[in-house]
Amino acid sequence: MTNEHDKNNGNYANHEPAASQNSEQNSGEQENAQRTHDENVVDGEAEVLSSKVASPEEKNWAMISHIASFAALIPLIPLIGMVLGPLFVWLFKKEEMPLVAQNGVEALNFNITMFIAYCVAFVLCFILIGIPILFGLIIFHFIVTILAAIKASEGGVYEYPFSMKLVK
Repeated sequence: MTNEHDKNNGNYANHEPAASQNSEQNSGEQENAQRTHDENVVDGEAEVLSSKVASPEEKNWAMISHIASFAALIPLIPLIGMVLGPLFVWLFKKEEMPLVAQNGVEALNFNITMFIAYCVAFVLCFILIGIPILFGLIIFHFIVTILAAIKASEGGVYEYPFSMKLVK
């Protein structure tokens, strides 16, 4: 006994492989795109874009998006300045400069992650284990930020290690 739907659309089993082939084809294309991206970018490494794509001004702003995290060193805006600096650069330049948009998101995500880590280390300072953790975080933050700024000045997109992807 067949229902009205089977009479109008034919056998359901005949439609299922076509749908699964389309989904397999789409997932295959996504895997190829992901594989290509994975070959170019490794965590902690930079994906260097063509120099024809990024102008010198765009490279400078991309570098500034990373260095802006040092705004936390200004006494008036301690700690939270490391998030505000990259946030301002990203917000003001993301529409007109794609390299700055990519670097700004990476810098913003990393600095939010570091802000959370600094807060945890500060709380742990009350039981004394946080003091060496805090010094280690400061050194790590400084070195990785300088590396990211150098890669951005070359026209690359630096993916920070241990960075949570909160902003996309």
